[in-house]
Amino acid sequence: MDNFYVADVLENNENQTYEPSIHSDDEPDDCANDLLDDEVTEPSLPSVPPSLRRQKTAELRSKIPTTSLLPAVLATLELWASLGIDLPIFLDALSWGDLACRQNKKVHHARTTLMHSEELPGIIRRWHRPPRLERKGKRPEAAHEVLDAFVLEQVKERVSDDMKRSSSSFISPPEEVNEHALTHTNYDDLISETKQSAPFVWEVFLSAAYTEKQRKRNTSKNPDLIVLNMISQAQYSRSQRRGRLPKLHAIYLKACGMSARAFDFVHILGIAMSHKWTANAYKVLSALKLKEAQAVVRTRPWVISHDNVNFPLRVFSQRLQNQSHFISATAATVWVLPASAFALSANANRNLVEYRAEKSKELFDQDALFGGDVLAAKRIEAQHVHHVLRILLDCPEFTGYAHSKDPMLQPPPPVDPLPTGPAAAIQPLMLPTVDIEEASYEGTMKVMMVFLKYLGFESDEDHKEMSTSKLICWLGDQLTVDRLRGMFRLRAEDFNSMDRLDFMVPIAGWFHALMALANSLHTQYLGTSAGVGWLRQGIDLLQRKGLINQSTKGPFWHHLDELLHHVSEAHFRACWKIVGKVDSLIELQSRSPRELLSIAHDIVDQYASRRALERIDNMPENERDQILRQSIQWNSDILVYTELQSAIRTGDVGRIEDLLPTLLFRFSGGGNSKYAIEILELLQGLRQEWTPEVRQYVKHCCWLMTTTGDENSFHPYDLGQEHKIADVKVHFHSLGPGASMEHLTQISPAIPTLRMVKDHITSQFSMLEGRGKHHHTPNKEEDIQKLTASYDESQLYIETPGRTHKSTQDLAEDYITKGYTTLSDSPTVSDWFKRRTRVRSTEEDWSELI
Repeated sequence: MDNFYVADVLENNENQTYEPSIHSDDEPDDCANDLLDDEVTEPSLPSVPPSLRRQKTAELRSKIPTTSLLPAVLATLELWASLGIDLPIFLDALSWGDLACRQNKKVHHARTTLMHSEELPGIIRRWHRPPRLERKGKRPEAAHEVLDAFVLEQVKERVSDDMKRSSSSFISPPEEVNEHALTHTNYDDLISETKQSAPFVWEVFLSAAYTEKQRKRNTSKNPDLIVLNMISQAQYSRSQRRGRLPKLHAIYLKACGMSARAFDFVHILGIAMSHKWTANAYKVLSALKLKEAQAVVRTRPWVISHDNVNFPLRVFSQRLQNQSHFISATAATVWVLPASAFALSANANRNLVEYRAEKSKELFDQDALFGGDVLAAKRIEAQHVHHVLRILLDCPEFTGYAHSKDPMLQPPPPVDPLPTGPAAAIQPLMLPTVDIEEASYEGTMKVMMVFLKYLGFESDEDHKEMSTSKLICWLGDQLTVDRLRGMFRLRAEDFNSMDRLDFMVPIAGWFHALMALANSLHTQYLGTSAGVGWLRQGIDLLQRKGLINQSTKGPFWHHLDELLHHVSEAHFRACWKIVGKVDSLIELQSRSPRELLSIAHDIVDQYASRRALERIDNMPENERDQILRQSIQWNSDILVYTELQSAIRTGDVGRIEDLLPTLLFRFSGGGNSKYAIEILELLQGLRQEWTPEVRQYVKHCCWLMTTTGDENSFHPYDLGQEHKIADVKVHFHSLGPGASMEHLTQISPAIPTLRMVKDHITSQFSMLEGRGKHHHTPNKEEDIQKLTASYDESQLYIETPGRTHKSTQDLAEDYITKGYTTLSDSPTVSDWFKRRTRVRSTEEDWSELI
């Protein structure tokens, strides 16, 4: 080592000793990678921290006697001139431009000192933008053009390197158009990956998108997503295989209904794929989901539902073969049950066929139906008491009640609850929508065969294996199930299990039964505007429009459901004041939980039970209060509706089973014979014709479902099918000349994936959450208070002997009592049983397969 170098080190480190174990023998890389492999490398020198080099320079600067370095600079220039070189030649030789200089340790030391000096950044800046020689005048040009070109060249190289390193995060091969790839892209994770793999590009784009002033001023703005998308656009511009985000954006935007013209625009910008690519991706996703359905029905338990889809198909140019018309199609959904669901045994099909052949000859026990179940009646009454209690606890006057969490105020224990949690979630798989009307028997049979074909049961051998070893619960609304059951009976004497549909168990959905119950209450209690406590009075008083005449279209049931609940709450608030002997509900806050529970029991006993009706009916006719009796009857009937809704929402199938006799009597007494037959069919199956395992399977796997596993998230299968029909008709329905029935058939299986993509995107952006998923529900309190005040003013629940209705139209018939009497005193049930009874063949003739 040259003596001058060692002296410099020791002079600046008087208290330090050079230790090879501490200081690396290799000099820090100062652009050595720019050298060619065949050139001679620099000598190896001990590593000296940059601070020591800078300290030496500072010490030399301090020893200069004058404030200006002009004399030293002039002397140096004269020396260079005497040597026949100038500043450019010197800097070129010093800066690795001369092979001998490159190998010389002294030159190496001088160069390294310059590269690590504090002065170097200032030197480069002044070369780029030197100060003016005077206060005015043109600034010296210096080397800004050269440096600008150099910096641009280096930036391009750094950007190119970062783009190559980060490309793997954006690569999406053509075969990666599937549900997993689309729903497992997390923007936060992708941002972190890109920051790590492309730090230089990230900082460059960030500086373009976000200034330092913005960083100090803004507290909520986050430019990371903008920078990520800028890099994504650049990656996609470099290669179409780097379209991870454009693919996701394309599927999402198409699912949200973006037009083809808008698609082409965002594709030009590199934000999303083209409209043509997206349309093809829909077909790919549909094919993948259909294959998934075909595979899952052979390995997992499942049920299926279908319903009609009606919508107009309009054309732009009319021809003989191209006319506007109304389509009556059919959509179906396979509901894949969770692994924890109750599973049927391998012999369930044959066991049911044999059991049904024997037990279907007899009607279920009518004595148990008309005699009543004491335990079920007690469970129902306990639920009624809790519903009345909740009306008080949920009203604004009871906000802040100190004992609201008291165990005495909690719901009664469930009877037969379905499991909750993520493991209990059901997976929907949609089948292609078919242009077949299912209202007729012929259409129903065609629909069944087409959907079974889509599920892979196509060949005769498949039909034989399926019909003799599987049980398929086929779900739908009342019309759908009636047609399925009709086909089941008409084919009772066919040659084999497939033709006889032995594999099918038709089950009606509870959503349409709930709507039928609401319509029954509407028919029974509509009344007149002059009748106090009637629905018509509530409609007029609250200015609810469109509720006089029943309708199966539009939001009629939603509006009716709200009206029923609001009128019910007003009735029971009036009861709380009467039984609690208070003028305002807020006065009840001083009562203990035990006292409130006791009052709720008294309200049900005195104003919402069959016992209260019997008490009035046993009075002399001239002493009866008809207004009070009808209010008691309303309270008793509306609690059945409330209880059925609550049981569905909480997933308690035991509570639903407890309500079956009451629903049968109501539908029968109210003239709704179709739903009365559905309840009879259900009772016949549960209590007579189905094997114990099929009974359990129907109740636990075919009545209610949850797609999330959350508590209070259960709903009937036919409501789930209505949601899928809304997706087909509205949410994911393509518009324009290409929106043909063939196109709808192709994309239908992809709809659950599109829904998952929308939910996946929405969950990552708070601004999107809730938009378009739920409508705002206005505060109901003013409406309920107005109804309650009307009932208080009319003294609805103060017994007045001899009080009668102003009009005979206000006299509501007791549907439940009428239904009970009709069914128990007439041969209605036995006549129904005779009509449905068929001797079913047990023959298995598969000769046509040979």
